[in-house]
Amino acid sequence: MTNDATDAGPCPAHIEAVSDLLLMAGRLRPKTVIVAGGDREDDLRLVESARDHGIVERIILAGDEQAVRRAADRVGIDLADEDIIPTAGEEETAARTVECVKAGGADLVLKGNISTPILNRAILRLRVRDTVSLVTVFDAAPIADGRPMLLTDPGVTTVCSEQRMVGLVENAVDVARSILGIDRPRVAILSANEKVIESLPSTQMGRNLAERQWPDAVVYGPLSFDLAVSEESVRLKGSSLAGAAREVAGKADVLVCPCLDSANILYKVIMEMVKYGLGTFAGVTVGVMVPYVILSRSDNVETKLHSIALCSMAREWLNMERSAAR
Repeated sequence: MTNDATDAGPCPAHIEAVSDLLLMAGRLRPKTVIVAGGDREDDLRLVESARDHGIVERIILAGDEQAVRRAADRVGIDLADEDIIPTAGEEETAARTVECVKAGGADLVLKGNISTPILNRAILRLRVRDTVSLVTVFDAAPIADGRPMLLTDPGVTTVCSEQRMVGLVENAVDVARSILGIDRPRVAILSANEKVIESLPSTQMGRNLAERQWPDAVVYGPLSFDLAVSEESVRLKGSSLAGAAREVAGKADVLVCPCLDSANILYKVIMEMVKYGLGTFAGVTVGVMVPYVILSRSDNVETKLHSIALCSMAREWLNMERSAAR
């Protein structure tokens, strides 16, 4: 059964908070989720919660069949035989997960009880873009007055060449425009300084990216973190900024870190804010055939649920993108 929102697609709109994603995703077509390593009770409770919100319709569990059935019994989920993909070991679990997606059997992939590197290697066989990256949507009370922002890439891209950085920006801009409804996202390429310093390569990278042509975004770098998110810092320190720098500084929608190290550190800092009720998180892996949810065991239930909601919306966006291409 469908509704008007399902037929129309994600209907992007500016969100006031990351928690709005639950309501927006609940208005879309419920999705089929395959859990790679589907024998953890917490993962099953999470997907059941997403089903209660109208985001998920069917759950497929890949992994050791006996362990999967025990976990489902403890959680109280009735599983049909066709909803279990029995495997012998993590490599087969990853391979069968990819086969299921390629056959059109799942809308989203959720990493369960399986090694992240093993699953990531398999997921790369679903690559549809040159760059695969993790885009995180967050709001945090101490940052930019708590308005929703995007951060990339804290968990996938390890080699940040200039061309790879272009892919990171493009992926994040697509999420900002197509899912969050920001028509022309303001993108800050972060570094430790807003001036180009020869001995600090990230500043040169920021300048090079800022000099490119970006038809769907305003991109500027290098910018220090405070000048990207705080209008007060811009007032105190940014008197020399002009042009795109003035447009992005203090008002960035997207934070692009110069390497995985810095992105992951910033991600973990925000994660600590989330633990103390000062923020909200959601993440989606972009660049593969279906949205892929990589969750940390330390993420709280709300973060995991918001991530599934974000990925559900990303799936609708992918469907629309492919229909337009056809």
